[in-house]
Amino acid sequence: MFLFIWVVVSCSEREEIQTPKVEINEPPSIVKFEIDSISHNSAYIRWDSAIDPENDEVKYSVELEGRTVLQNSDSKSYKFQNLEELKNYSGKIIATDSHKNITAKPFTFQTKKYYLTFVKYYNFPVSDQTYGAAVNILKLSDGNYLIGGYEGTFGGYSVYLTKIDYNGNLIWRKGYDIPCESSPPTFKMKEINGEIILTASYYVAKLNLDGVLRWKKRITTYDNGYGDSTINSFTVDAEDNIYVVGTLADITNETHEKGMITKLDKDGAYIWEKQYGSTFTETGSKSMYLRFIDVDLQDNQLLVYGDLDVSGLNSNSNMSRQAFYVRKTDTDGFTIFEKTFHNSETNLGHQLIKRKNGNYLLSSSQKIIEIDKQGQELWAKTIYSPAQMYNMFYSVVETTSGNLFFIGKEGKSGTYFLTDTRGNTIWKKYYNDFPHIIAGSDVVEEADKSFRLAFTFARNYGNYSLYDEIMVIKTDPEGNF
Repeated sequence: MFLFIWVVVSCSEREEIQTPKVEINEPPSIVKFEIDSISHNSAYIRWDSAIDPENDEVKYSVELEGRTVLQNSDSKSYKFQNLEELKNYSGKIIATDSHKNITAKPFTFQTKKYYLTFVKYYNFPVSDQTYGAAVNILKLSDGNYLIGGYEGTFGGYSVYLTKIDYNGNLIWRKGYDIPCESSPPTFKMKEINGEIILTASYYVAKLNLDGVLRWKKRITTYDNGYGDSTINSFTVDAEDNIYVVGTLADITNETHEKGMITKLDKDGAYIWEKQYGSTFTETGSKSMYLRFIDVDLQDNQLLVYGDLDVSGLNSNSNMSRQAFYVRKTDTDGFTIFEKTFHNSETNLGHQLIKRKNGNYLLSSSQKIIEIDKQGQELWAKTIYSPAQMYNMFYSVVETTSGNLFFIGKEGKSGTYFLTDTRGNTIWKKYYNDFPHIIAGSDVVEEADKSFRLAFTFARNYGNYSLYDEIMVIKTDPEGNF
């Protein structure tokens, strides 16, 4: 009996002896993170707060390529700097609580290619405070860049040129005794065989790449006393002959404006000159206004682009209508065909752009259409409606990938945007600097598919004093700077 009781009591005592329960401190939760603003040499990482089950204080560390770059910090962001371009990086975010429990979250990213970007301003050659415009920008065969246009001088406007290097440093700036109109379409310049040819007002000129004037030719036919008479563009053939196109105005005649082509040799001497009218009107009579705005040479034929008043001399319409107009001629100026497009609207010709496929884009400052070599319309796109009178683009170029790059203005802001092959927007950028006024005028695509943009920057000095400057923006391929 005694033995039985002893066994029972012993068992009861053993059952009452329990192993002490150990409290386990849990580590923080895994953090959620985001990496953005990745450039060629930097990136920005940010993360959410980690949740600790015991509400312990949590500190954060960041490792990159096995090296600690941030340690035991309250911060929830970090900027990686001094990185290498086009390199894959890996690392981890480490959350540590007060009991030294850790949770690590790995990450990876790749840096981007390096692109030079900047915004730079340049004064005009004649005066630091004047009016003018940066109309064209060229990438020259010597690796530098030429900006040209018109600037205000005593008694009018004249041609200027400004040369800069790849980094935007000024090489030289020069003004020329060549009259110019205060209208961007009346100035054109191109590099042809290592020389600069430009047209302005009623002059044609040739210069070397250092800006030294070799010759200038005054086309006296345009200098007839009417302000609307002007040269608008030119092209050059394989023998370096120059075909100049423009508008000849004379309000004393039934036809107030005619198109004109002038052929010069490489030294500026006359070869021939012809005037053109058209009867593509709703009345079948002569058009009162025909303007030649741009020209290109293809397959030994000239394609001349402009606009035409299609309402006719005896129209009852209270509103004149300008249609896109194309005339194809041979190199002696004899017409092959002429066509008009979008006759029920008002379309003032602005720029002719040859595409890589041999087709052409015809643009106003608000609309663009594509035609083939035979003059058949393929598609049309209205970028800005006529009601958006302060919104316009001044230049269009086709990129190496076949997309279209537009540059211009919307209100007082400069704008530029990339579209697909038919004008549908891919991305759009603005340059705002209130109270100043900005307008984009021309663009060069670089070999690395980045862009160099020419703007006119109207600096506001207050009291209604606005003076113009040249502004150049260098961007990456997405338009960032």
